[in-house]
Amino acid sequence: MEQLAFQDVFSGDLSQCWGCGCHNPHGLQIKSYWAEEGQETICTWQPQDQHTAAWLNVLSGGIIASLIDCHSVSTAMMVALHDAGYAWTSEPPVIYITASLQVTYLKPTPMTSPVTIRARVTEKGKKKMLVQSSLFAQDELCARGEVVAVRYTPATQ
Repeated sequence: MEQLAFQDVFSGDLSQCWGCGCHNPHGLQIKSYWAEEGQETICTWQPQDQHTAAWLNVLSGGIIASLIDCHSVSTAMMVALHDAGYAWTSEPPVIYITASLQVTYLKPTPMTSPVTIRARVTEKGKKKMLVQSSLFAQDELCARGEVVAVRYTPATQ
């Protein structure tokens, strides 16, 4: 049985995100999974030609930031669901959004093979989580990210 990606259960506005929305045909459509349930998540994504930086075959820094951002926020939502005892395969009753994003670029990221992002929540509060991420290409660490994700409750209409 194929594992279900976190983003595959998102619907409505959550499914339209440019980075992780499974229903946005123009977006990156990342897929995040548990690497270690409740602890660490993983995302593997293949760059395309249009994702290049000024130098051919080097991934754009903006794309790297989007990958880290979306994977980290998805991680925060899934950890919140896990900790609350919810089944993550249903529409998330808890939504997190980005409050801040910091990316440290360590080396150029080649586009010739998939990139892998690993994320882990390192601090939890009632309405805020700190998520640390690492982005690898060809088993080499190319970037690190830190995302502060905050709980969001949409206003009812």
